Amino acid sequence: MERAARINELTEHSDLRERLRSVPPAARIRGLYFKSTISVLSLAGQLDSYRELFTENYSSVGWYPMTDYLERLAVGAALVTSPKEIDAGLHEIGRSNAAAFASSLLGRMMIRLLSRDPQKLLRQACASRRQSVEYGRWSVEFDAPRQAVVHMHEEYIWIESNLTGAAQGTFESIGLEASVDYTLNGPYEGTHTIRW
Repeated sequence: MERAARINELTEHSDLRERLRSVPPAARIRGLYFKSTISVLSLAGQLDSYRELFTENYSSVGWYPMTDYLERLAVGAALVTSPKEIDAGLHEIGRSNAAAFASSLLGRMMIRLLSRDPQKLLRQACASRRQSVEYGRWSVEFDAPRQAVVHMHEEYIWIESNLTGAAQGTFESIGLEASVDYTLNGPYEGTHTIRW
């Protein structure tokens, strides 16, 4: 009960409970997302607080329930900032995760392969997502010069905070500054309009 109470206290300023009820039981995500969040918590000096609640270790390529990830992401975000500033924490974890991936060996190889081309990078992001999650879908269109619209359907990760941060971090990784505007068409449907 103490663990559950602490998780509720940390996430009370989010819609985590509603999200957990909405996620289909078959929705799964690769362990690399858990590991990235743990890396951000370690850099923020909050890993011990996180480990008091969640002691599991994850294989990067293993599949895990999406509900487990959402709970750990929300708790991590509250620890990085504060429970009242959980959206800022979600944004920072998304941005940091993208930057950390870009600095990894695999990330550096992908960026070199994609020649730092934002259109190729966004197409690759949509394609690689299909290899790392088992729910929802993304698509991207380029409707104006130096602009992209990413459409997200059945996306249970926070579009307005965590994924906005991830988009900004992705562009930072190729040396471009981007603005990311979001539109929500429902709690789990929305778009990012990215301009660079």
